[in-house]
Amino acid sequence: MKIVVMTYILVGIIISLAAFTSFLSYQQETFSQSNSIIKTEVIIQILLVIDLAILILVLYIIRQSLSPLESISKALSKVKEGVYGEKIEYSGTDEIKQLVENFNIMSNTIKEKEKEAKKTEISKDEFIAMITHELKTPLVPIQGYADMLLKDHFGKLTDKQRDRISMIKSSSELLLSMISDLLDAEKLALGQLRMKKEDSNIKNTIEQAINTLKPQSKKDNIEISTNVVDFTINHDQERIRQVITNLIKNSLNAAEPNSGKIELIMEILPTEIKISIKDNGVGIPLEHQKDLFKKFYQVDSTLTRKSGGSGLGLAICKGIIDNHGGQISVVSIPNKGATFSFTIPKETSLETEFSGNSA
Repeated sequence: MKIVVMTYILVGIIISLAAFTSFLSYQQETFSQSNSIIKTEVIIQILLVIDLAILILVLYIIRQSLSPLESISKALSKVKEGVYGEKIEYSGTDEIKQLVENFNIMSNTIKEKEKEAKKTEISKDEFIAMITHELKTPLVPIQGYADMLLKDHFGKLTDKQRDRISMIKSSSELLLSMISDLLDAEKLALGQLRMKKEDSNIKNTIEQAINTLKPQSKKDNIEISTNVVDFTINHDQERIRQVITNLIKNSLNAAEPNSGKIELIMEILPTEIKISIKDNGVGIPLEHQKDLFKKFYQVDSTLTRKSGGSGLGLAICKGIIDNHGGQISVVSIPNKGATFSFTIPKETSLETEFSGNSA
C-alpha cells in the first residue's frame, strides 16, 4: 500500500496548493496595493511551479508502479503459451515487489513440474516400449508351432483340430500386429523409430504393399487399381510400404464385398509426389476427421474391434510421413467413400518412365 498512500499524499498536496493559489488570486483582486500585487503574483507563480512539479512526480510514480505490472502481464501471456521459468526483475521494496516475487516463484514451480511430467512421460513410454518388445518374443514360437501343426509335421489333423489351430494362428498374428503397432507408436513418441531412407523406385514399394493384400481383396472380391509410376525418390521402403498397407487395409474394411473399389493414385508434383488411396466405402463423418491421426482414436469402436484395429495405425502413418518431411490428410463424405493422401518431398529424386496397371 506504500505506492497508493504516497500517491494520495502528493495528490492532497496538489489540491491544497491549488486551493491556496486560488485564495491568493482572490486576495490579489481584493487588494489594489502594487507591492501586495507583485508579491502575490510571485507566490502564485511559485505555487504553480510546485503544483506542476508534484503532478509530474505523481505521474512518474504511477508510471513506475505500472511498469512491473506490464511485465507481469507479458510474462503471463507467455505462460499461457507454455513458456515457463522466465523471471521478472524489480528492485523496489513495495507491494509490487511481493507480487513479482510470488510470480517468479509460481513460474519456476510450473517449469519444474513440467520437467518432472516430461521425465515421467518419457519413463512411461520407455517402459511400454520395453514391455511391448518383450511381449513379441513368446508369439514367435506360438506362430511357428501353429504353422508346423497345420503342415502336418506332427501328424495328420482332423478338420476340427485344423480349425482350432488356424484360430490360434490368426489370433496370434492379430496380437502380434497390435503389439507391433503399440511398439512403433511408442518409438515414434520417443523419437526412436529408425528410418532407413535411400533412393529407390517408389513403384516397387507400392506394388509390394498391394501384393501383400491381394489375398484379402480377392477373398472379398474388391478391386484394387493403380496408375503407379516408375519414380526414384528418397524414402524408407519398409516404412512407406507400412503406410500404404495400413491405408489399403482401412479401405478394404470400409468397402463392401463384391462391389468395393479401391484406387491408388500417384501424382508427380513440382516439389513432391502425392499418393492417394481412394475407396467407395462407408466414409467418415466430418466431426471425426480432425482426430483420425491421434493415437488410440477410433471412429467406430464396434467396427474396429470386429476388424481387430488398435486405433494406432493412422497415428503411426502420420509419424512416418512426418519423419519423411511430408503431410498426410483425409477427405471423406459419409456413404460416398474416403480418400487418404500423403506426400513425400522430391529432394534429389529421378523420374524414369510412366506405366499403368491394375492389381
